[in-house]
Amino acid sequence: MEGTPASNWKVVFDKHQAALVEELSAFLLADREQATADATLAERQRLSAEHEETLAQAIERERARADEQVERASVEARTEGGEAAVRTTAEGLNQALRRLRQAATETSALEILADASSLWAQKAVVLSIDSTLARFRASRGLDQTSEITFSTETAGAVHSAIESKDPVIAVVSATELSAELSALLANGAEGRKAYLFPLVVRHSVLAMLIASGAVSPAPLELLCEAAAMKLEILTTPVPVAAPEPVAAPAPALVQIQQPPATPPAAAPPAVPQATSWADLSADDQKLHLHAQRVARVRVAELRLYSAEELRKGVFEGDIYGALHTGIDAARAEFLQSFLSKSPTMVDYLHLEIVRSLAHDDARLLGKQYPGPMV
Repeated sequence: MEGTPASNWKVVFDKHQAALVEELSAFLLADREQATADATLAERQRLSAEHEETLAQAIERERARADEQVERASVEARTEGGEAAVRTTAEGLNQALRRLRQAATETSALEILADASSLWAQKAVVLSIDSTLARFRASRGLDQTSEITFSTETAGAVHSAIESKDPVIAVVSATELSAELSALLANGAEGRKAYLFPLVVRHSVLAMLIASGAVSPAPLELLCEAAAMKLEILTTPVPVAAPEPVAAPAPALVQIQQPPATPPAAAPPAVPQATSWADLSADDQKLHLHAQRVARVRVAELRLYSAEELRKGVFEGDIYGALHTGIDAARAEFLQSFLSKSPTMVDYLHLEIVRSLAHDDARLLGKQYPGPMV
């Protein structure tokens, strides 16, 4: 019946139940939306982190690739630059050697030396050495030139280069190079390095190249070796051939003797005696001079193109072990070109190797060095 307490309670209960269901549905819906939003945010963060990591890896790969390309380009540039420098040095030396071969006088040879040295020295002066007197002959790269003459005994570095016959590095100063030469090279900037290259001709220093500023010593040393060979040719007197001996007339009578009962023992082969320079024929003298020049050139090439290996060989006391390929090739050429053509030939290549590479200390050549060929 309507209006009874039981019916009223039921209506109130239904209202409360409906409100609770509606409230619970709203709560569940809000909770689900929040969970969905949280899951979406977490997924976005995960994807963003993965994207950032992928992007960082891609950037790192591109950076490594760029660094590799830069390094490759740098290596190629250094290689091309080194090859270009070698080509420039070789071309300059070839041109200088060609001009030196054509020099007709000692003065022109020294002028060519000074001119060619400008490729590898900012400043260069060529001196002629006569006993203890040094005289200015030519220069390049100087603001002014002057005819100077000084005693080598008053210039310590010059005197040391003459005594040792080897290149010397010194400081540009009056005590090392003389007051006149120091003022000429320094030009108000004393204290710079100077490189002294003596030109040795028949065991004597006839001239000297002194370079300062930006200097490349290796090609200058080889250039001075070539200039010294040219000076040796220009200062060597031409030998006069001795007249042909007149054949003795045949004897009128020939005596025939009985052969001995037993043949005599064979005489031992004659040992060739040492021959002096005056006893050599003109052709032999020319061959000896040519052999000396070739020996100096081959050893100078070893010093120029294998400088690092030479330093290692000297340090380890085994120059032959460090340069055996070049030394063996030079020995084979010298044996075929000179030793096999004259019984009076001297192993000038061995002498030059000991003098120039080992600084007159044969022990530095090492135990495996085969020694002189004659």
